[in-house]
Amino acid sequence: MNELYSELLPLGREGVVEAGEELWQEGAKGDCVVLLMEGTFDILQSSPSGEPVVLRVARAGEVLGELACIDGGARSAGLRAATKCRIRTIAAIEFLAFIRHRSDLLQALFLIESQRIRSLSRMVTQNQHRAITDRLTSLYNYGFFIERLDLELERAVQMKDAVSIVLFDIDNFKAYNDTHGHPAGNVVLVQVSDLLRRTARRGDITARFGGEEFVILLYGASRKEAQQVAETARARVESTDFAGGETQPLGRLTISGGVACFPGDARSATDLLKVADVRLYKAKGNGRNRIDAGGAAS
Repeated sequence: MNELYSELLPLGREGVVEAGEELWQEGAKGDCVVLLMEGTFDILQSSPSGEPVVLRVARAGEVLGELACIDGGARSAGLRAATKCRIRTIAAIEFLAFIRHRSDLLQALFLIESQRIRSLSRMVTQNQHRAITDRLTSLYNYGFFIERLDLELERAVQMKDAVSIVLFDIDNFKAYNDTHGHPAGNVVLVQVSDLLRRTARRGDITARFGGEEFVILLYGASRKEAQQVAETARARVESTDFAGGETQPLGRLTISGGVACFPGDARSATDLLKVADVRLYKAKGNGRNRIDAGGAAS
């Protein structure tokens, strides 16, 4: 229980809020402060799709809604009882009259809000990280890669820079899964992901493109530089002893890759990916465990 809560406890009037009842909605006018005496509240904020998201859970001993009363603005979040709650409601005018003469409590309020903001910032960062990464491999996911590719191509046009991508596929991965099972296949996906991540240059975007396909986005890389990175990745995978790799058709677990370069091969993200995909399957058609970079490396 914080000092602000204790000092405010004699004020206002007591009441009960039933589970599931909304005390106020996001955007509502800040006309009161609530002291949560018993129970828990969900603090809600609308997602881009309009669905409510629980930012955090408020517990007994907390002061809620005070900032909107102080600045006269709208509520930044909604409040819904998660359980039956006992509360004290203090009207904004009564709260402001009390707090105006208590600079020490204003300092306590500032510390409480600072702690909340830090906690929410950590949560937002964690949620953002989860939204842009692949859960299994911890590489960036397809959606983030596509967004970054569009942005980097826009920047490349303005700066007259090159952009290269390398699309990789694990050779005969279905055969590996059929022989060793999906859990073993997932281990391979994680291991290959780590090799690709460590091979990419600093600042490159390494992503899981889907299934057993991966992609590296290399800003400023020429065809020759992209091919060198791709070849290094291919060689590292080939030289790694994966569990059960000797049962693969090539006697080892390997990858193939296709390189595509902006602006020489294509000038849009869609076309660049198509070129990389065609070259990837050309590499696989020519025996696998190889990189196809198209034209002469330059």
